Amino acid sequence: MTNLPSLTKMFLLASTLFVLASCKAPMKLSSSSNNDNSLTKMPDEEAIKKAVDETYRVICFKQGETLNYDNIQNCFIPQAQLINYRSGKLEIVSLSQFIDDYKSAVTSGVVKSFYEEEIYGRTDQFGSIAQRISSYKTYMNNMDTVIERGVNSFQLVKTPNGWKVSSIVWDVEKAGRAIPTYYLNGTVHNK
Repeated sequence: MTNLPSLTKMFLLASTLFVLASCKAPMKLSSSSNNDNSLTKMPDEEAIKKAVDETYRVICFKQGETLNYDNIQNCFIPQAQLINYRSGKLEIVSLSQFIDDYKSAVTSGVVKSFYEEEIYGRTDQFGSIAQRISSYKTYMNNMDTVIERGVNSFQLVKTPNGWKVSSIVWDVEKAGRAIPTYYLNGTVHNK
């Protein structure tokens, strides 16, 4: 660089410093909107929430109503799994086994009515995969008393027919373990 004119040296030095500084600058996400919420809202959040809401809806029924078990199946991919810790140990069932068990409980009269709804939910999505954390409450055979509260983790995939549930993993409140507030009101928790 000693043979170059001083103006050229300064230009090369300034260009090098600019390139180095830009490499250390934080990356900003591009957005088609100037709205700050556009960076936190998932692209398909409404469609994903709708798929989860539909999954809750199709398992609910009032006493005397007939459940359409095909509607339950339509919310899931055929290979879906339902995984829970309700009894304190890991239980994994296929979608068809879940439907058969549910149908048996309804037919036998153990379940006369059933209603489950989301209390709070949060969606995460990347491309064609998504997860929705969904705190819920359940009523069974009596709409005046909540019999269970818990947290569902819905995993969903985008199919040609829209968002479908590939699995649900859940656990329920137990003595000494309530749903944490960050799964009830969305406040951020610190570890």
